[in-house]
Amino acid sequence: MAKPIDDFQSRPRLLLRGLLRRCAWCGDRHAYFVGWFKRQDRCRNCGHGYRRGDSAFELGAITANIILTFGTILLTILVLVAVTAPDVPIGTLTAVTAAIGIIGPALFYPISFTLWQAVDLWMRRPTVQELAGEGDATL
Repeated sequence: MAKPIDDFQSRPRLLLRGLLRRCAWCGDRHAYFVGWFKRQDRCRNCGHGYRRGDSAFELGAITANIILTFGTILLTILVLVAVTAPDVPIGTLTAVTAAIGIIGPALFYPISFTLWQAVDLWMRRPTVQELAGEGDATL
């Protein structure tokens, strides 16, 4: 059974917890991941599940991963062009963005899950039963 949550956090705090790979419910930094890629269904501290009754949770997490990876690529392009303009090194730009495109999804894997959980809690506020630790939401 999950621990009751007495003080549910604000939306910006939820997103910050998600970006820092923390449980959006309790803020614990160990949350759902035992290693970088091995995850478990419930937070090790508060016991709340990350899915919240949503069988397609991974689709949102994958979307968050794509957004984080593409956002990093875009930011890299903008910074590199701004720093090197007017003589932009296309070879360097291509190599760096390709490396981000290959490494980014693995780098953002755990962050995308905790971030999507925070976004899910933002969009679908928890029920009284969820806050009391009486199970995950149903769809």
